[in-house]
Amino acid sequence: MIRSASNLCLMTAIFVAVVAVAAFRPAQAWAGSSGVLPAEPSSASAEDDPDDAPRLMVMGDFNRDGIADIAEALPAVNPSGPDLLTVSLGQADGTFKQKESKPVLGHAPKSIVTGDFNGDGTPDVIVGDDDGSLKLFLGDGTGNLIPSGDVAHLDSVVSIAIGDFNKDGIPDMAVSDWRASSVMVLLGAGNGSFRSESSFPLRMRGTVPHLSTADFNGDGLLDLAVVYPDDAGDTFEVMLGNGTGAFIDAPNLSFVRDPNSHCAT
Repeated sequence: MIRSASNLCLMTAIFVAVVAVAAFRPAQAWAGSSGVLPAEPSSASAEDDPDDAPRLMVMGDFNRDGIADIAEALPAVNPSGPDLLTVSLGQADGTFKQKESKPVLGHAPKSIVTGDFNGDGTPDVIVGDDDGSLKLFLGDGTGNLIPSGDVAHLDSVVSIAIGDFNKDGIPDMAVSDWRASSVMVLLGAGNGSFRSESSFPLRMRGTVPHLSTADFNGDGLLDLAVVYPDDAGDTFEVMLGNGTGAFIDAPNLSFVRDPNSHCAT
């Protein structure tokens, strides 16, 4: 249980992740794959109805003019083609001017994040797809996001959390993977590349948890909250960072409605 009133940042981060859980639906692509299937999959995924699909977008100053811009993953015009990555540049009057959309994503993007991953002072973007690919797009400072290949490939991607987990000043990322039933921690090298550092298993196998990061215990190190979609989003697990990129379970900060129902079978 949460036992301290000082955990306002924890509850705020949990709320953000719960909202993401409510919007997420597993892609149809898992139907014939190996591994544990998601618990209680939806009878109709977001891909079946584009109007119900969650909008994946992040904000950053991609053309370095001091005005916030938007990068967004949009459904493909052709259902059999890849999804689109679009940048909309913010204008001084509060409007946005959309640049050309490019069909450079996978077929089922699930998470999009931004950060300066190559250390050039311009925000970049990473998009995670249900097929497990983590695609890097480097900002060129003029509003363009240049496809730069996959920085990693997991079994699947549900959610990505960005933070400096090993305190070297370089953004790292944690990725939830429902097919592997784990969370993978990838440490940034500062040049746009990442290396696998550690992983830990999901409490609830085959589910689609979302991640959020903050310093939940006030020790100056970033931690992770893993929010599960069962129990109306009430189940969450806090993993405390040790400053090296590894995380340790913190039962006193976590909430599990019925621990026995979450054991792997």
